[in-house]
Amino acid sequence: MKATYMLSALSILVLVIFVNAADEEQKEKKLDPETLDYAKGSVCGYCEYCQFCKLCESDCPCETSASKPNCKMCKYCKFCYLCSAVCDTVCQPGGVLDTVSSAIVSALPIHNKEEIDKDLDTVQDWMQKEKKDEL
Repeated sequence: MKATYMLSALSILVLVIFVNAADEEQKEKKLDPETLDYAKGSVCGYCEYCQFCKLCESDCPCETSASKPNCKMCKYCKFCYLCSAVCDTVCQPGGVLDTVSSAIVSALPIHNKEEIDKDLDTVQDWMQKEKKDEL
């Protein structure tokens, strides 16, 4: 229990140091805010879709027709409140939330489903045998 707590505390400390270092680097660089992008894997990356909320205000709800073929996209308008609540306030490219969420996602293990399925297929006979032995 103590080891888990210590590992969690150490992880948070490393993350805070990483964020502070990233913020210092951002302060040193003079970048044009218009050219900044969200960090890869950041939850703030979804803010790029906020540009479509303008369509929600003018076109939704609607009936699909030749003049309005994208009415099926109106179902996503329910998420537009996040643009003003999160994207316009705390999600800034290079900001703390952008940097931290990107670091967390980048730290997660990556898996290849096809490779895992292939590996499982190679041990399928063994798994079936073990399952029969349990019964």
